[in-house]
Amino acid sequence: MKQFYKFGIVMGANFETIAAMLAAFYSAKWLNVHYPKSFDWSNVTYVLGLLLIARSWYVMLRVLIRDQKVSEIVPKKSESKNDIGLN
Repeated sequence: MKQFYKFGIVMGANFETIAAMLAAFYSAKWLNVHYPKSFDWSNVTYVLGLLLIARSWYVMLRVLIRDQKVSEIVPKKSESKNDIGLN
């Protein structure tokens, strides 16, 4: 079941990426219509979208790395109990 949890985290980050880029695209279109400026609003919204994506992937990788470290430590604890004869 733990593998499905990891898969869910990775897929969730991918869907969040798609949602952030769609939100940036439609926000830029709306801002260009309602608040016209000398520049294109997509330059601003895409940068913000990329920052949100970077944060999402950072959190995802941090969770996966922490889970990997925990899964490496747990067998070592059980091995040490078996070595001294405690089952």
